[in-house]
Amino acid sequence: MSLTKSKVFSYLIIFVSSLLALALIELGLQLIKKNDDWYVTTDANILRNFEFLYDISSLYNSDEDYADVIRDQYGLRDDCNGTENIEILTIGGSTTDQRYVPFKSTFQKIIQEKLRSENPTFGCVSNAGVDGHSTWGHIFAFEKWFPLIPNLQPKYVLLYIGINDADFTRTTPVLGYDILDKKSIKGFLKQSQLVQKLLPIYRHYRYKQLNKERSSAFQGHKQAQFNLNDYIETDLHKDTIYLSKINSLSFKNRLEILLNYIDEMGASPICVTQPHRYVKNINGVLKGIPNILGEEFSGIDYDYSIKEINSIIFQLCSINTLDLYNKDLSDDLFYDGIHTTPLGSREIGNAMATFIIENY
Repeated sequence: MSLTKSKVFSYLIIFVSSLLALALIELGLQLIKKNDDWYVTTDANILRNFEFLYDISSLYNSDEDYADVIRDQYGLRDDCNGTENIEILTIGGSTTDQRYVPFKSTFQKIIQEKLRSENPTFGCVSNAGVDGHSTWGHIFAFEKWFPLIPNLQPKYVLLYIGINDADFTRTTPVLGYDILDKKSIKGFLKQSQLVQKLLPIYRHYRYKQLNKERSSAFQGHKQAQFNLNDYIETDLHKDTIYLSKINSLSFKNRLEILLNYIDEMGASPICVTQPHRYVKNINGVLKGIPNILGEEFSGIDYDYSIKEINSIIFQLCSINTLDLYNKDLSDDLFYDGIHTTPLGSREIGNAMATFIIENY
């Protein structure tokens, strides 16, 4: 056997042995999973005992370069000092998670401070938002996550939802984000419970890869400041009305499930519609940013869809709805089409707190 063939054969043995070892360890972890109720939450991107500084220097102007994100043993982001102190539990996707906003400026912290100024005995506001989740993920949270949290009995559950559900192009929604290819070696490595268990920081990079693979422009985190020349689309796609109607009816079913779960929890819902910057009224004409939902659908299509979603929210939540979609918010409160800067989160937090004080 030549030297070259010998080397190739040796490398092949090492590669195959490594895969077999990884597979055996993976199998062992899967067996452990059966005895660990918390294990299933890792598949839904729920981070526990997690601490990370996210680089925000390229997203927006700030005196700070990093946003501090700490998730406790139950996967919650708060300073409640015990789940029994949680009076308001907030649920949503990335706009609720706010992982690129320092904790002190998250809307949860702002609500908490304002309510405590009104009532010193008020407990705390906890953040159960998970980046990438839609109502599919929120239902998962009530069924698989929240029952594992001891003494979780909030008075109110604030639903800041709709942004992800408005994407009617999602044909395979699982836990709020698209399915990854588990058949390939690449997919196997991405899903490896071993990697996630031994390297928690891997989840951060897995999340970034998820963003790259998503088709919708609004589902990533990168600076995107729009000027008037960017708003060029004026017409709905021919399929938007039909797809939005089907999507909103499905959303209605899921929201009904969520509201039932909130009632069973003994809490009251607070529903909040969400603002976005993908359309703008210019000289009396509504114009949109191109390619928001992939290459075919623009901000005009997305706006139509989220209005359908909002109509369901108003229908089911009624007077318990705070309408931020129609709130006059300046563009500089967002670092992209939907995600808020610290100033934006503070603005939204103050609006939420005022609504709660005036209505509850």
